[in-house]
Amino acid sequence: MPKLSHEALVQLVRHAPALIPDLLWPGEARTGPIRITAGEFVDLNFAEHRADVVLGLGGAADRPAEALVVEVQVERDPRKRWTWPVYVAGLRARLGCPVTLVVVSLDPEVARWCAEPIDLGRRRTTVHPWVLGPEAVPVITDLERARELPELAVLSVAAHAAEPGAEQIALVALEATRELDDQRGILYPDFVVALLGRVARTALEKLLMANGRWEPLSDMFRKPWLEGIAEGEAKGFALGRADMLLKLLQLKGFAVTEAQRGRVLDCRDEAQLDAWAGRVLTATRLDEVFDEPGPGPT
Repeated sequence: MPKLSHEALVQLVRHAPALIPDLLWPGEARTGPIRITAGEFVDLNFAEHRADVVLGLGGAADRPAEALVVEVQVERDPRKRWTWPVYVAGLRARLGCPVTLVVVSLDPEVARWCAEPIDLGRRRTTVHPWVLGPEAVPVITDLERARELPELAVLSVAAHAAEPGAEQIALVALEATRELDDQRGILYPDFVVALLGRVARTALEKLLMANGRWEPLSDMFRKPWLEGIAEGEAKGFALGRADMLLKLLQLKGFAVTEAQRGRVLDCRDEAQLDAWAGRVLTATRLDEVFDEPGPGPT
């Protein structure tokens, strides 16, 4: 199943900081404002560390009543079990308030790994991460609720994309996020489509066609898709798809080499071109699109 990238999940939380407390304590009234605060932790004896998101709950801007260190984890990373306690201790010292480590992981196996207690030494001091796994995210199929909480609607797709009926969750999320008049209205539909597997995506397209709403599912894809179809009629469908893929890469901000450009234009395998295009949405590096080995650890 495709996964939403680390950066995309962090962006959801940053756009909707109330999302995490609402998932941790559903139905509980808020006692004060929720603010995003600085996520850097600097100590004389440590290199700088940066958490994904730090939320201050209640209190003043510089002295909240409580704080949450929110980390997004899409895969196992043993290094995190050394740095997460630094985040908690550093923030507690800086703000002078209780601090809780919250890990968002929508992969069940990774979530179980994240939930393991972190022993700091001889079992005398232990950090217990509070993990929000896929079961903590509600299934959002009500359009009005999705409109009120578009980030939760997208997160619902991310958590339940492999389950039966995922296309219905995605349909509601698309309808809600298309109405956003800022950058989220461009990015969130891409997130939703990227999350679905082939079967669910096909089912979603059928639902949209039945409602007379089928079209490329975001502004990022609309113009390249139309241009690709028009050029495909004149030059051959595979070549049209190749040109469309290059436009998508350009829109995503990737610097395509001449060798990669030639590889795309020379490809006549429509399935391969579709596979590359599908990776553009979630890729953070160009080699992730073309399935080339990335640089090793330094």
